[in-house]
This record gives sequence, C-alpha cells and structure tokens, in this order.
Amino acid sequence: MTPSSNPLIPRIGDEKAVATTWERFLADRPVSGGGVRDVVLDSWRRSRQGAVDPALPCAPAADPRKVEQLRQGSGDLYVAARPVLESLRDILCASGTLIMLSDQSGTILDLNGESRARDAGEQINLAAGGRWSEELIGTNAIGTAIATQLPVQIYASEHYCIDVKHWTCAAAPILDPMGRTLLGVVDVSGVKETFHGHTLGLVIAAAKQIEAVLARRDYERHGRLLAHTADSFTRYANDCVVLFDHLGRVVKTGGSVQLAREAFGVRLPFEVGGRVAALDISLPADERQRQTPAWLRGEWLHPVDTREGVLGSLLVIPVGARARPTTHLPSRGEAPGACPGVDHFADIIGTSQAITVAKARARRVAPLDLPVLLLGETGAGKEIFARAIHKASARPNGPFVAVNCGALTRELLASELFGYSEGAFTGARRGGLPGKFEQADGGTLFLDEIGEMPLDMQPHLLRVLQDGVVVRLGDTRERKVAVRIIAATNRDLQADAGAGRFREDLFHRLCVVSLSLPALRERPDDIEAILDCLNQRFARKYGCPSKTLDAPVRDQLLRYRWPGNIRELQNVFEAMFALSDGDRIDSSLLPPHIAALPEHLAMPELVSRPQLASGRLEEMERAAIDAAVAGAGGNLSLAARNLGISRSTLYVKLAAIRSRSQAAGPERGLQ
Repeated sequence: MTPSSNPLIPRIGDEKAVATTWERFLADRPVSGGGVRDVVLDSWRRSRQGAVDPALPCAPAADPRKVEQLRQGSGDLYVAARPVLESLRDILCASGTLIMLSDQSGTILDLNGESRARDAGEQINLAAGGRWSEELIGTNAIGTAIATQLPVQIYASEHYCIDVKHWTCAAAPILDPMGRTLLGVVDVSGVKETFHGHTLGLVIAAAKQIEAVLARRDYERHGRLLAHTADSFTRYANDCVVLFDHLGRVVKTGGSVQLAREAFGVRLPFEVGGRVAALDISLPADERQRQTPAWLRGEWLHPVDTREGVLGSLLVIPVGARARPTTHLPSRGEAPGACPGVDHFADIIGTSQAITVAKARARRVAPLDLPVLLLGETGAGKEIFARAIHKASARPNGPFVAVNCGALTRELLASELFGYSEGAFTGARRGGLPGKFEQADGGTLFLDEIGEMPLDMQPHLLRVLQDGVVVRLGDTRERKVAVRIIAATNRDLQADAGAGRFREDLFHRLCVVSLSLPALRERPDDIEAILDCLNQRFARKYGCPSKTLDAPVRDQLLRYRWPGNIRELQNVFEAMFALSDGDRIDSSLLPPHIAALPEHLAMPELVSRPQLASGRLEEMERAAIDAAVAGAGGNLSLAARNLGISRSTLYVKLAAIRSRSQAAGPERGLQ
C-alpha cells in the first residue's frame, strides 16, 4: 500500500478540501465526503462534543514541578523511552522535526529536536509539560492516538484548532507489553513543510522498540518477584494466592482461585496480565483509593519488599473469606495497606515533653527500612512503640510477629526463630515448621529482651540480618526473607558488648537507629491522661460505665513512682476497676504499698525536702493556687490553664497542700 492510499496517512493534495470541510463542520453544515479521512472526522466530532475552542492559540501547560512528578510516576516508561528518543534525535534534527514522549493523558514528558523547531514548538506549548489530549486541544496526533489507541498521522488543516494547522505530526501508542493497556505515546512533529509519509512508520517502530525494552524489564523483575515468593504458593496452598507486580498486574495465581471467584460472586481480575489499579504503587494515593474494588481487604496483602524496593504484593484470600470494603490502599513508594494522614502514634497517650520527643523520633524512623533498637525500662511501652512503628512503616499490612527472647530456653528460642525441618529432633512436627523469621516475611519481627539472647545463637541472627536468608534447624536450604527487625531491651547493650556479654557486631547491626523511651516517673504529667484512657478501656471490657476516682485515690496514683511503669499502672487500675462495687473507686481499693506510699516509692519531686524556715515559698504557691481555683469557680482545668501548668501537676500540688494541711491541723485546709 502506498502512503497516498493508506487511511492512516494524510493526502496532502486534499488540504484545501479539508479546510473547506472544516469550515462547514464548524458551521454545523453537512460534511459527508469532502476528502476528510474518517479518523479525522471522528476526532473533530469528539473535539466539538468536548467543547474545545477552535480559536485556542496553544495547548495548556502543566506546572514544571508537576511534569517532574509525572516523569517519576510513569515508572519504567520514561526510563525505557529516553534512549530510544536519543537514538533518533540526530536523524530528526536534520529534518527540522521534534520527537517526543507523552504519558497516557497526553502530557509531554520529554522532547528532543533541532533548536529552531523547539522554539517554534514552544509557541504552541509543543514542549515538555504541554498537554495535548483531544479534550484540551482537539484533533492532533498525540491526542487522537490516545483516543483511538492506534497510530495516526495528522497534517495541517486536519488539526482542529486554527493555530496548530501549520503543523504536521505522527504518533503511535506505547502499550503495556503484558496487559496491552495504554502507557503513553511517541510522536514526531514539525511544521507542515516537513511532512513525510514514512514518518508514521518511524514512530511505530520507535513505539515497538520502547515496548520491547519494557518487556525485557518486566521479565527480569518478574523473575526476581517469583524467586522471592516461591515458598508462599506452597505455604498458602489451600488459600487463594495471587501475585501482583509493582504496577498491579497479575504475574501468577495459585491455590483456590476459582473458589474465591465463586465466593465473591464478581469477576475477579485474576488472569495473568489482569490488573488491579489499586495495587499500582506508581499511582497517587487518592487515585488508588478511588480505584479500590469493594472485594479487596488490606489485611490480605503482603508486600514483596526487598533491598531494591517493593517488587509487588502477594494477595492471600483465606478459604471461606467474604469481602468487605477496604478503607485504604498504599501510595507510591508505600507498601500496600499503609494509611497516609493517619497518626499511628496517637494511641500512645501523653503530651509531656519526654513522650512527645520519643513519638516524634519514632515517626521519623518508621518509614525507613532500617533496624530499630528500643531502649527502656520494663513496662515502659516498648512493644506498643514497635507496633506503631510497624503500622507507620512501608510494610504495614505485612505480619507483626513478636518474640520474647528472655522467656524461652535456648533450644526453644532457636526453633521459634529459625524453624525446623522434619526429623530435626525428637517430636519435630511432620513436614517441619517455619520459624518466626519466615512468619514475619514481608513484615516486622519484634525481638523483645534481645539482651537475653544466648551468645552462641547471636551469629545466626547476625547472618539473617546481613544476608536476608534463614536456614531451619536440621536443614541446609536457604530461604530468603524480607523482614524488618525491631529489637528492645532494658539493658545497657553497649556496656554488655564491651564486656563480651553481647556480640559487638550484632549490637551495631541492631542499633542502626536507637530510640529511648521515658519511664513513667519521667513524665508524671501524662499519668492522669493514661488513667482516663484506662478508665474508658476497662469500661468497654467489662460492659459498664466508666468510674469516678475519689480524690485521695487519684492523688496517690499521681504521687506513686510506678517502678513497673505503664504495665504496673494498667494492672493496678484494672484490679481496682474490677473490684469496685459501684461507680466509684475509693481508697479501700488501693494496694497497700501505694496507699502507704513510702518515700522510696514516691515521685522524685514529691519526696519531702527540708522546708525553708519561713515557709514563705509554700505559702506563696498555696495563695496562688487558692486564687486561681477561686477565680475559676472551682474548675480545676481552667485553674491549671490560668496558672500555666497541666491539670495533673495541679492535682499533685493540691495533694501536697492537703497533706501539709492535714499534718498542721484542720484549720489549714484549702480555702
């Protein structure tokens, strides 16, 4: 077929007839025939239906920062296309034309060509950032190729807008090699005098070359993805298992896929090459949220996270599951299931400076795929912090597995962490058992009391951290795992390492980032808020209203040192809550050691100090508090604000005043 008889290529001798037909078209007069190709006439109709103004002087342009975001968001397309465009630049420079790449919306991501052609193109925003969809600028090769998903060449008067009619352009769509969805467009444009019938063949060849590069990258990436997930198809053999790549495309299925289709009663896109847009991490978070299907639940997703980043995700739908709407899916660079805008540390109660600093550091650490060492006393909330870091990490929908290294014997700890093969020891389970590292694959392993791990076991942990592989007891096979380690201790590991009680190389491997958690006595201002939170929690647990703490009870709880930290506070309060008969918790329910409150168990600032001879400072403080409480009409929250202190601090001071008053006699009571 010669160029002149090919319906994809313009007949330049018909330009005058095309111009006349365009004028009739705009005047709403009949336009049958007239030498206009069907592909052009159909595009004119779409342009008019979209209310495109034919007098537009140029295409609209995107903000330069947005263009860079679009380049990054295009994934492999921009990277794969650049060498192809570069290889054609010298040829096309000599012809006075431009070669360019647009994304699937028609926004130009990259452009090459001779400088005079570039200058001319900039007059109509035929430049990086120019938006050339039919909806915005009417008939043109980029926009029409997107609308039809076919190669097309548009010449001079065939364009819809007047100021573009002195240009000619040829474009071909770039399709996803796997799912054949539109990724972008490659286009060659120039002033109409540069028209050549073979230009369309050139852009088609360029598009095919880009697709070949993309196919090769997919093949390599999918190979790594399959290698990382090979065990999962055996582990979840009874469930519906679907492996998606980073663009949300199905790479492999296994297990009971057909049962899942029947259970949900909808067509699930689980054929190889099918796509779930909500799992495409290159899309913005809001777009992925809009694309989330009702059947998909975030907890079924396991990110395939490696040292090179997130390769994809494994969907495991348990047998017998039924769908419910999901609330969130991840944004670009975030493992599936994470929830942007949600503060996962909000449940850690407290506003004191000590806990605020700890939470702020944890927020910064959470998204980083680095080991974290939590330092703090027993009961200070290390596991609560570890869970919050996991939820705010890049793998929130992966498993969170906790192991207490100090609660197990050496032998049991080894089998718990690394698993064992069949026959590894007497009583070993048939078929063996995966350890906690394998169970935490794609998620977080929390190693509590890491300082108690036996020295001879520490090299095995170090190897997993360094190489990302685990070997079960009694086995020789290496299994790859992608696990984030959060360790915790109440010991001085650095001192232990210096004394030879802990491996120094393991210490440095675990302590890439360390986070110190304050003891409860270091943040007394938070105790009242924690009490209120516990009151609500146990009311829900025991199915009753929250209870009122008598003032002496609250005073003692605020004055106590809490050597067992939050865990001790929680246990004491739950016991009092459960044992109280009515809606009040009185002093009779206080544990004896808290009721008596010996000096060594009192908050440091409340331990009695030698009084000034005149007692002047105490009297001044009491007078200020009396005045503030009276001025606030007895409202202690308002009084605290007026004094510039927290409400819990005011309670402590009132308790101290009450104690002094009782010691001095009834006439010294608070006014």
